[in-house]
Amino acid sequence: MSLITETILRDMLKNDNTKVITLYPGDIITPSARQFIKDRRIELLTLDKPVKENFYQAFEKIQNDFEPKFVSSYDGGFYSEKPEHMTHLKGNKLVFKDDARIIFRGRIDSLESLIMEIQLQLLKSPFTSLVKELDELLDIVRHVLRAEVVDEPITIKSLLGLSDQELREHSHHPKKHFGIEHFVPDVSMGVEVVLLNKLRTEIREVELIAIKTFHKEFSMEREDIIKVLNRLSSATYVLMCRIRGNYYAKERF
Repeated sequence: MSLITETILRDMLKNDNTKVITLYPGDIITPSARQFIKDRRIELLTLDKPVKENFYQAFEKIQNDFEPKFVSSYDGGFYSEKPEHMTHLKGNKLVFKDDARIIFRGRIDSLESLIMEIQLQLLKSPFTSLVKELDELLDIVRHVLRAEVVDEPITIKSLLGLSDQELREHSHHPKKHFGIEHFVPDVSMGVEVVLLNKLRTEIREVELIAIKTFHKEFSMEREDIIKVLNRLSSATYVLMCRIRGNYYAKERF
């Protein structure tokens, strides 16, 4: 038994010049569908014996069994080959390469690259712990990318040996924890502070891109990702404060 509506008929016949539609026992056809058939001068054939599948059921089965190679995330259109101007969003779903989420992923890639570049420049730094601490930040950035791609949540239990609350406390009150006031970075503070400040500003830019990407009218998606990026920015500032506050003094001797 099938309910045949005008919408169903239009979908069935938009690429078909069928002149006969068959109704089987139990099928129900709406008045607007009957008028559509009449306007198209299609013959309506009614059978009095049930059969295994009627026309609509067969059509529906074909639709359900069809697995397109690529699908547009915008309009559901099918592609047998991936267009050069499109890329994968998830699975076989494609979006334009300038889609907000693809831009966000690209900036995450750039952030990973920057962290590794800074680590390379710090290999000969007297602050030997910095490279390892930046490894921790790098690992979190990579998890942010995975969380966005596979739509899984992400949280940080601790960072640089600090809980979420401790991290905020250390970054907001450097005088209490490092014996220094908040400061404006300056080249005289050394290459480590300059490089970390570059990283901090890049993280803040990625956070703003994340907000733009996941801002949906009056709500915000992926607040977990935005929170993690915010904490990464705080952690980078804490590293700068540690250098300024002589936290790594024991490593220099």
